[in-house]
Amino acid sequence: MQLREVTFQRFEEEAQELGITLPIEQTQAWAKLEGTIEGRSQWGCFRITDDLGTDGEKTVALISFADYLTHGYHYLRAHHAPVWVGGAPTPELESEALDAISSYVRRRDRKQAFVRLSVKAELSQTSPVLSGIPYDRTVIIDVTGGDDAILARMKPRGRRDVRKALREAPVTCADETERASADFSEYYDVMRETGERDGFAPAPMSDYQDMIRILGPERCRVMAGREEGGRVVTWSLITISGTRGVRYYAASRNETMRKHVTDKLLYFECCELGRLGCADYDLMAIGSDFSPALMGLNEFKTKFTKEVAEVAPDRDLPLKTGFYNALQSMQRVRRQRREAAQAKAEAARRSQPREDLLPVILGGDISVYAYGREFHEAYHVRSHAMNQAFIGAIEHSEIFELELTDSIEPAELARRITELAEANPSKKLPVIASTDALVAALEEISDQLPQNVLLPIPSRDAHRRACDKREFAAACAKLGLPTPRTEVVSLAGAGKPAPCGLPFPVVAKPACTAEYSHLYEQGFEKVYSFESQEGLDTLWRRLREAGFDGDFLVQERIDGDDTHMGALTFYVGRDGSMQAFGAAQTLLEDHAPTMRGNAVAMVCRVWPDLMEKCQQLVAELGYTGLGEVDVKRDPKTGEWLFLELNPRVGRNSYYMAAAGVNPMRAMVTDLVDGRGKKLWVADEPALYTLVPQSLLERYIADPALLVEVRDLVAQGRSFDPQRYDADRGLRRMLDVELTEKNQIRKFARFYPERTDSSF
Repeated sequence: MQLREVTFQRFEEEAQELGITLPIEQTQAWAKLEGTIEGRSQWGCFRITDDLGTDGEKTVALISFADYLTHGYHYLRAHHAPVWVGGAPTPELESEALDAISSYVRRRDRKQAFVRLSVKAELSQTSPVLSGIPYDRTVIIDVTGGDDAILARMKPRGRRDVRKALREAPVTCADETERASADFSEYYDVMRETGERDGFAPAPMSDYQDMIRILGPERCRVMAGREEGGRVVTWSLITISGTRGVRYYAASRNETMRKHVTDKLLYFECCELGRLGCADYDLMAIGSDFSPALMGLNEFKTKFTKEVAEVAPDRDLPLKTGFYNALQSMQRVRRQRREAAQAKAEAARRSQPREDLLPVILGGDISVYAYGREFHEAYHVRSHAMNQAFIGAIEHSEIFELELTDSIEPAELARRITELAEANPSKKLPVIASTDALVAALEEISDQLPQNVLLPIPSRDAHRRACDKREFAAACAKLGLPTPRTEVVSLAGAGKPAPCGLPFPVVAKPACTAEYSHLYEQGFEKVYSFESQEGLDTLWRRLREAGFDGDFLVQERIDGDDTHMGALTFYVGRDGSMQAFGAAQTLLEDHAPTMRGNAVAMVCRVWPDLMEKCQQLVAELGYTGLGEVDVKRDPKTGEWLFLELNPRVGRNSYYMAAAGVNPMRAMVTDLVDGRGKKLWVADEPALYTLVPQSLLERYIADPALLVEVRDLVAQGRSFDPQRYDADRGLRRMLDVELTEKNQIRKFARFYPERTDSSF
């Protein structure tokens, strides 16, 4: 392969002849824009050609470079290039092109340290970029066929949100290119606010102004949404090259984020671009395994189309290898120093208690202690716990104020929470429930509580849809998320339920846990496993005798021991975006009849695919607040099945904090401070356990898992939420020791040996 330099005019002519739409950054107009930026200049335009022997040569790709001078050294930048003829190249073709580029640049310009360009394959010649966040996936919306066709091609949740926005979003959208060209200050004010919220520094206002002016209205448009009164609250800057538009910049005001104004503007942009002759609209970057830092963009962007597009991410092609290695080393040192300084500043800030915060936690079990520890670690505050009784680890704790209640009925909870809120008018009171029944109680009294009481729970409709396992399964089916085969059995009335139509063995569990949990005191279990119809018939009879007339689910039993279970734990902010996510593989579950399904040991995982599916699910349900989804991997297929959604993060939420993301911090950042938007992903290795290591190891059959557990313990990455250095009173630690010893007795009684089915 060879590089053949051509003029910009010939470069663009050949692209047209070859039927290639050049990215805006590969055009002469963009080169003029970059020429206004200090330290940047056009370096050259090239055909990359392949030798055909006696038949001459053919152009296989086009590429233009800009020379960047930064920190005293030069490198070449080829935005979104090479642009290949005939679609994506093979890795072998890319490798040959890189060799040709490297050879040419070394001969012509010895001062260049490296080339930054787009390379799809992970090749030995390239390195991850020194700076920036590259991406390998994006969302491209088809904007042809008119407004209705654009809407019809969206995912169901995208159509739903757009229609809601068209009805309710309090903005009027318009193409404001001419207005922004005259005065960009009001748009820049919105960008400043966006930067403060999302943690970035906007470019100088002149950069946006130059972009609009130099590219001109044929290649750059500004579209905006204004509220009544004329104030800009959301806007986008869109580049156009050929028939493709790209959403280059976007900004919105904090107070309108939850009013679907961005959905309305984006749909307006799609329709306008279609009218301007564009065929597609690139929303520019979503997250993936390659770029997990961008996963927070997926929930919003992916709802506007049913497919995502794979693109070649930016990679560096080192030319001066020794110098480039030195740059990498300096970058690591700078990053480490920056992170150390940030950690020091954050530690100083966090060492002071939050005087404006009074967490209220309902319940008295180990999950309450986990929540209290999370609040204490994050904000150095004591939580106010309410319940009829408390376990010893809470009763003798120094991080709680305890309030014994005669009842946990909704009316009594409303009275006590209101009294506490009125006695602390200068504080915000986030209220966290430890059981499904207590979440249901908060749903009932949510509109009776004072304004300084904050509830991280979904709307009543979303709560109903999420907690009713039938509705949950319907939402999964709509999204194509696999679930176990299920039958619904109604115990209302006197008629005998029909025989089970699923092959045995099966499991049976209540359709709505909150309507059933009071029966635990009568000896009923959370989940049953049956080998025959006789067992089901006996359960139906017993439930009716106990007065239960709700619905039960009968499902195919998915075998696989406890290590086939997984948990997806999250916080969804008020704006509907997922703001904290953690995943863990279960190592061992509690097997006591009323505790089945509660993990007692887990190892933290990073599962981007399951995170994306979880984002889609909560968006479909309209769910906000704290929650957790149970999943199980089918040993026959390796597929993860979605089982149920719990409207709370559960007693094992501390595994997220162990893996680097405190769910209570994410919730307070959004609900109390109004700054939530960034997605925090728990990705640090950690073992979470409530049982002694010796007991845990007895039940792990997978040698690799056993090695992983022992390694995490050896590295000091084993965490028990009850063992908290800031709360190590002698009496409390004695309670913890006794609890752990009791686990040994419980397992000897209820699960003496590991089974392949976990039953």
